[in-house]
Parts: sequence; C-alpha cells; structure tokens
Amino acid sequence: MTTHRRLSAEHQQTLFKIFQHKPTTIEWADLVHLVEEVGEIAPKGDGTYRLVVNGEGHVLKRPHHDRIADPDDLAAIKTLFERGRVMP
Repeated sequence: MTTHRRLSAEHQQTLFKIFQHKPTTIEWADLVHLVEEVGEIAPKGDGTYRLVVNGEGHVLKRPHHDRIADPDDLAAIKTLFERGRVMP
C-alpha cells in the first residue's frame, strides 16, 4: 500500500485505526491532524467540515463528543483515504 509521504508514528497509528477490519472509534483531533498532514480540512458551517485527501473530498459532521463512532462515518473516512491513495 502507499502513503502520501512519510508519516509520524501518531499519524500512522490513526491511519491503522481507520483501516482496521471493524474500527470502533477514531478521535476527531487525530483525524484532523492526519488530514492536515496529507491534505486539507476546512469548516463549512453548521459543524460540518470538508476533508480533502489527494483531490478526493468528503463532508463530515464533527461528532458531539469528539469521537467518531458512527459506522457509516468510519466507512466513509476509510473510503476517502483509499480513493486518495493514502493507506498504511
């Protein structure tokens, strides 16, 4: 698999969580830091953010408790990184 560039251990750990067979949760701050490293994140209003990884985009609502646990959101994040060719 490929990555955008050499990532820190913390970013690699977040990426591994995203690509687990069945991830349970991902911390919002960890996702933001990873996206900032490999792409862009921008607020869109109403608690939603546009994440872009290698030209691939997705709009995600920030979770209330700063922990992403919704299975659909977790699957969408994984798809974003796959399509953006950033994988562990």
